[in-house]
Amino acid sequence: MLMTDPAGFSILDILSEKPSDITELSEKLSADIDKTGETLTALEKSGYIYNKENVYYINKNSFKELSCKIEKYCADEEEEIYQLDTKKALSEHFFAKRENGFSYAPFEREIAFYESVRSGSLETVKTLFTPLGGEGFGVLCSDELRNLKYHLVISIAMITRFCINGGMTPEEAYSMSDVYIRKTDNCRSHKEINEVHYEMVVAFTKEMRRIRNKCIYSRTVVHMIDYISEHLHEKILITDIAKAVKCSVPYLSRIFHAETGMPVSTYITQKKIEAAANMIQFSNCSALEISNYLHFSSQSYFIKQFKNIIGMTPKEYRNKYYSVGWLTSKIKKEG
Repeated sequence: MLMTDPAGFSILDILSEKPSDITELSEKLSADIDKTGETLTALEKSGYIYNKENVYYINKNSFKELSCKIEKYCADEEEEIYQLDTKKALSEHFFAKRENGFSYAPFEREIAFYESVRSGSLETVKTLFTPLGGEGFGVLCSDELRNLKYHLVISIAMITRFCINGGMTPEEAYSMSDVYIRKTDNCRSHKEINEVHYEMVVAFTKEMRRIRNKCIYSRTVVHMIDYISEHLHEKILITDIAKAVKCSVPYLSRIFHAETGMPVSTYITQKKIEAAANMIQFSNCSALEISNYLHFSSQSYFIKQFKNIIGMTPKEYRNKYYSVGWLTSKIKKEG
């Protein structure tokens, strides 16, 4: 009765200030004495008040218990209203997206992107990189610039945690995160946001590549691998690597083969094919376009090398892996 009868609450409120008889209570409530009497009887039965010589008093212990019940009742009611409002907002949000034909970016592509950052695969990162705010990005704020900033902060947070999982120390990862979040906050245009986004992704990827390679190879070989990774889309000659690393060709050939177990040319081809496999899986580029982009001498040579390394032709690989989740189908990458 108390949870639904306003008169019961009003009587308790009056009696909490001053004990009163039925006449005083009726006058203060502007109610009929009989009706007031019915409410008083119900309150007495519930133990919230007691009658002494026709004067009604609050039962303090029972009143405290009632207060807790009222507080919980109100909290439950507020929670129910909150849930209803949330469900309504979600329904409206889903409806609007269906009406506008909106769909989020494929989950497997997003995870493959973060995985490529963690593994230090710069060419794969460039293949999967998508500017913020394009197709598949949700609207987190009505203000376009702030919406991009929110997405960039989310991207920084995700990459930070993937890199920690991949071996970067939390101190270094969070320090880089702080730097790029501050840069994000200072952005004043879409162009600046996109520049910070690309800079951040490349910086984390290069650092992860450095972390992975420094424990395996000498500094010279690490520099060679870095050069190769950053020039996969070009024709790479060992003479160009030698100029960049500032060592002789014979010395580089010898030390690279000793540490990696393969000639420089074989390593370059392998990394180009791994990049091609990611492009086949996550893009609509044709074999010819990929062959030209990665600077193979001909499409037939590209297809031959792809089959030698992957075990199937580019067409067979696309038929098997295109639009298939990375969790069940991604190829093993060395980084």
